[in-house]
Amino acid sequence: MKRFARSAAVAAVTTVLAMSAQAQEGDPRPGYQEILAPDRLAAFVANTAIAAARTQMELEYDYLSTDILRGTISLSGVTIRPNLPYDRAGQCEITVERAVLSSDLSEPFAASTEVGLTMIGARAAIACLPQEASLGLRTAGFNEIIFDRLTLAADYAYGSGATLINVSAAVNRVGVLDVSAAGTILPRLNQFGQPGDPAIRVTRAVATLRDTGGWAALSQLLPENLRAPETIRALGTEGLTQALSENGARALSAIERNFIDSLMAQVEAYIRDPGEITVEANLPPNGVILEPDTYEKPQGLISALALEARATPLARSRLIDTALLARIEAGDLSATERLDLAQALISGTGVPLATALVPDLLAPALDGDSAPEAAAMIARALSTTDPAGAYDHALIAAAGEVPGAISLLDALEARMTTPDVVAAQEAYLAQSAATAPEAALAGSTDPRDLRALALAHFTGLGAPRAYGRAYYYALLAEAAGDIGATTLREEVEARFGARGPEVAAFWAGLQAETQAAALNDWIAGDLASQFRAP
Repeated sequence: MKRFARSAAVAAVTTVLAMSAQAQEGDPRPGYQEILAPDRLAAFVANTAIAAARTQMELEYDYLSTDILRGTISLSGVTIRPNLPYDRAGQCEITVERAVLSSDLSEPFAASTEVGLTMIGARAAIACLPQEASLGLRTAGFNEIIFDRLTLAADYAYGSGATLINVSAAVNRVGVLDVSAAGTILPRLNQFGQPGDPAIRVTRAVATLRDTGGWAALSQLLPENLRAPETIRALGTEGLTQALSENGARALSAIERNFIDSLMAQVEAYIRDPGEITVEANLPPNGVILEPDTYEKPQGLISALALEARATPLARSRLIDTALLARIEAGDLSATERLDLAQALISGTGVPLATALVPDLLAPALDGDSAPEAAAMIARALSTTDPAGAYDHALIAAAGEVPGAISLLDALEARMTTPDVVAAQEAYLAQSAATAPEAALAGSTDPRDLRALALAHFTGLGAPRAYGRAYYYALLAEAAGDIGATTLREEVEARFGARGPEVAAFWAGLQAETQAAALNDWIAGDLASQFRAP
């Protein structure tokens, strides 16, 4: 009886505890992964930054969206009321329909860092400008400034250290301004041997303005007798001459005078028939270097950058003739024309970007003297879609010592499995004109020649890249007494290390096969006698 009572009591307690736990559990709660999701954290950081900005201005928005994996944060329905010292009445208000801050977080640190800001439908009250500027714009009929689109973008390339900056602003009823510049900061020492002001290698500099009604409105601010195109040209020529000559303290060079004449001629044409005006640097492919004493004064920039005033950017005058494009189907293009056209298709310069057409376009050029260059372009065209196919062509380019082919091989190998890489190397080695081991070993008495062959095959500089062949020559060089061969052999072995069990098993087989071949050739060719020092 007591035992039954004890069992009943335990069952009752268990039932009560279970019911209590169910009553306490309730609805499911979010887990840590949901709470700490990247988009939630990004939204928190964005709102924290907005809260900090509100200490300096009024800032409101209707909707915030974050997509951190794609690297975008967007705000919609933004209203800003900044505190400006000249806006005592508090009439300055800026509204933005949509603002997007983007980056390359979807492919972080691949080759460059990109940051961009795009604003659509931005409006700024005329009171946001200083009174001197706002008064003139009000007279011209502007009560607000409307940006249909405003884009700021910066791109820093890791490989070269170059920075590309693009700015585009489309102002309603005024014009569209586009500015693009690219350059690299270079260190320089001052007169005391300490780090000083840097030099700048400029590879691109262009600014263009297209009128969409700005001159018609702003010209109303000028007296009638000063609106004539020839009058404005004369006044502009005089003003620029005074500024560049430092009020007559220095004589202008012929380059500076030509620039002033061409610029004011374009200004006169722009006023007569408002369209487009461009100032662009006509630079060589590698750019020009501006030393600190050059860019400190604008006079030096005109000569150093070879500035030109034009109606349109130079790129507009370098479009590829459609007659040349039409000849692709006919197949009567020369090798040089194929290479030039392929380069344009890869870069999108003068013709729409079309990398998929490059392999077929350059296929006929693979049989001629320009085969290495053609193979390099095909490899670049296929690099993002077909790494294995691109690698086959990169091997051809590297054997032809095309600049950049070695780095292309390295980049492609990172996207391929090691067995596929070695298989591609062996296939190319079998069909190439690379020196056979028997011929390479004949007549040599210095083991450093073997090490040189190993290094050439390992890097692809001077011989087709082939890791198996590189290991073979490194083994022979080490056996022949070359004191530098051991390090190279270990470097080849390290190429296959820490890559998982499949690569380890593959390397074990390749290593055993190569070691056996090296030993057999060592014995069969009596290489000990050939390389033994007297």
